[in-house]
Amino acid sequence: MVAGGPSAVDRQADPMLHHKVKTFDSQRRIYEEVTCANAVLLDPDTAAAEIVRVVEAVIANSRPGYIEIPYDMVEVPIQPGRIRKTPPLPTDAESLAECLRESVDFINRSRRPVLLAGIELHRHKLTRLALDIAEKFNIPMAASLLSKSVIGETHPLYIGVYGGALSDPACRKYVDSSDCVIMLGTLITDMFLGINTSRVTRQRSILATTEKVRVGLHHYDGVRFPDYLRGLRDSRIRRRPAFENPNPAVEPKPLKPGELHDRLEAEDVFRIIALHLDENSVIVADTGDAIFGAIGVRTAKRKEFIADAYYLTMGFSVPAAIGVMAADPKKRVFVIVGDGAFQMTGIELSTAAKYGMAPIVIILNNDGYGTQRIIIDGKFNDLHPWDYTKLCEVIRAGQSSVVQTKGQLDGALRNAKSSDQLYIIEAKIPRESCSTVLKRLGQELAALRKIRPRTEPGIESAPGRRKEPASRPRPGTSAQV
Repeated sequence: MVAGGPSAVDRQADPMLHHKVKTFDSQRRIYEEVTCANAVLLDPDTAAAEIVRVVEAVIANSRPGYIEIPYDMVEVPIQPGRIRKTPPLPTDAESLAECLRESVDFINRSRRPVLLAGIELHRHKLTRLALDIAEKFNIPMAASLLSKSVIGETHPLYIGVYGGALSDPACRKYVDSSDCVIMLGTLITDMFLGINTSRVTRQRSILATTEKVRVGLHHYDGVRFPDYLRGLRDSRIRRRPAFENPNPAVEPKPLKPGELHDRLEAEDVFRIIALHLDENSVIVADTGDAIFGAIGVRTAKRKEFIADAYYLTMGFSVPAAIGVMAADPKKRVFVIVGDGAFQMTGIELSTAAKYGMAPIVIILNNDGYGTQRIIIDGKFNDLHPWDYTKLCEVIRAGQSSVVQTKGQLDGALRNAKSSDQLYIIEAKIPRESCSTVLKRLGQELAALRKIRPRTEPGIESAPGRRKEPASRPRPGTSAQV
């Protein structure tokens, strides 16, 4: 992020200015929370070095950076910075050797190992290494919701997205019952744990990321993630026998003639979208049932599913789709977004129109915040109604359709794919309709609230049991991961 800012002179006088929040450093400090490096270029003698420092950190960490340029510094000449590549700290050879020894022994002792491919494999271009490990030793693979489509989802070893109650039942059963869950580049978030419905524990898992490597309860310092992956690939892990995939990729079932006039339900939307995907398609899913319902939609190639599965920001999808199309104009983007999320940022389609972009935007109109209704219902989940397809008239671009049956959605998607313009499809679904995944998650959360009430952050206590200190989770709880 490169941003403007008040002048260096104004910062000395400290006047009340627009674009000043509290202090002149507020903007940088806000971005400090979500970046790996940041700088304000106040001094021409150090500006070049600061630019290089931030860019190097962004490249090394594959995370965002922030540079702020005071408006009176834009035209000031600076000396070019010395472009250098700072090599990463080398791996501690003894730690790596012992870590690999324990890892290999752990995997070889296990009866049912499974590999969880995490988002860091993609960010650091290490996916091929993880695939080599799985294929060489015939170990099945799953992904987290955050890393969905990091590997091709039609791979014969791929068993689906894992996230506790968010998972397909077959994938969940396989991972939860595994005695060796090998998490590579996986970020442990509440979505990965399925809102505390996961059964993965530290004792039964290996976790390797760019920040740490842990085998069971043993932590290893000084082990770089790429070196650990290469070590696993080249180790003497026992190859597993033929693997029968409990959740293989299947072709979505085309609509039968008798279904064409059936009322459209939430689950139907994702099935019908899957019928129209090809190798040139990318799904961008918003928060809510848009992302939960899309879990079961398999992508044939890598990097074909984009979603904000960590922070879960509503309104993510339309702006994100613009980013995807700017990065790869040849891709045809399918945006799946709820009516509530669309009302937050949908007007950004004006930017797409300005640059001739042609996303296909499917708005799930269930008359309000449907995901919230599963958790707790009330008038606060209602929305002011929009005529969503009229947005094409407002921005003077694109085509649109309103659909209420399976056949209408199928036909609208055919029209959208043949069009070279942006296309808005308002899919009207019943107020109470939701995906199977969201329904399952709602049921599990309701059961957790009744059976295991939360008494302290991160602690679950059964009735009549003494509460344990937060620093010592009970064995077998998902919090240990």
